Amino acid sequence: MRSEEPIEDRNRKTTSHWLGVAEEVAKRQRLFDPSAPAKPFKLHEQAIFRHTQSVRGDDIGAVFLWTAPASQRPAAIGVFFAWSQGRMRNVMEEFHSFYNGPIRRQAAGQPTWDCPDAGLQWNRADNLPAPASDLRRLKLQARQFPRRLNVKTTTTEGQSWELRSVPKPFYEYTDVDSGIQYGAVFGFCQGTDTELLVAVEARQVDDERTWYYALAPFSDYQIQVDLPDGKTWNSPDGSFGQNGKPHFWGAVERRPKPEFER
Repeated sequence: MRSEEPIEDRNRKTTSHWLGVAEEVAKRQRLFDPSAPAKPFKLHEQAIFRHTQSVRGDDIGAVFLWTAPASQRPAAIGVFFAWSQGRMRNVMEEFHSFYNGPIRRQAAGQPTWDCPDAGLQWNRADNLPAPASDLRRLKLQARQFPRRLNVKTTTTEGQSWELRSVPKPFYEYTDVDSGIQYGAVFGFCQGTDTELLVAVEARQVDDERTWYYALAPFSDYQIQVDLPDGKTWNSPDGSFGQNGKPHFWGAVERRPKPEFER
């Protein structure tokens, strides 16, 4: 029987409950470089973004990030979410490698995800001014890049959705040993559901300071990005449960809804 408490309270409890499930599933994951299995990647303490999907379905989920040992640079990003089916919710997972080499995921009861290659294809962002010498201006410069992108997803039936850019970066970092003066990960969403991540880095290579960017899809739909230089990027093909690629998505489990949600 559905609770008689106000719907706002039930919705708040429902969101909190399934965000807790997302965190629980994230903590079960073990990601690492296959050449160094004894040194797993570190899960960031908190989710870097949370969402409730109001445009397509009723997903509730969160975005989590892992870093390689002794580094702040993202090694992998995962999204865990739950969508309704009657009195149950289907808990799903989605990953994208940000690592510069092979990566492996292991979790009890789940298929192993292996990506044998670097997860991102980096490109120079020549449309941005040369990286500034101070952190405050670097942050302002980095935010210019996602603002110049036009992003949309297209369903298999041909319906298109314009994605909105989240102004604040999901995550910021430096990795001076790798020549990264400043890096940031930005999101493009359908509603508040993350469909694309954009990484931007200011790098020092010898005497040259240059901006680089990379795109990471988090959607089962086709993504098209109109870039500032007039070129168009299209997300690579992929399918549910397909292994061996930087982008992986699949099912985790089914769980009954709590009484207050029914």
